[in-house]
Amino acid sequence: MKNEISPLEELRQEKEIVRREIKVYEDRLAEKWEYLSDNAPSLLFNAALSGIVGWFGFGNKVESKDKKEGVGSSGITHSLLSGLMAYYPLIWDIAKPMLWKYAVRKVISLFTSKKKKGKKDND
Repeated sequence: MKNEISPLEELRQEKEIVRREIKVYEDRLAEKWEYLSDNAPSLLFNAALSGIVGWFGFGNKVESKDKKEGVGSSGITHSLLSGLMAYYPLIWDIAKPMLWKYAVRKVISLFTSKKKKGKKDND
């Protein structure tokens, strides 16, 4: 009885193992993409908001171990951000149609020209 696997069989087994691993990675990537596409507006909003707040000096800063006290955001900024995040879905639902209307008008204005008022030909 032969216990040795031929090189061709070994390659076929490795190929199958690689296919299974690729399937697992594709599933993980699909889950992450779905999460990202579902939460993109809030993720972008949080990133922009934390960047702006950090730019004004209210965000968390990493300091040395000697200065442990005083690290963190102030109470006013924290309450403002938490209140804003609580109403973010409502604000986004209100702002989205306005943004679409603005974008559509800008695109339309690229293709149309306004006629000048005041001068009329009476020839």
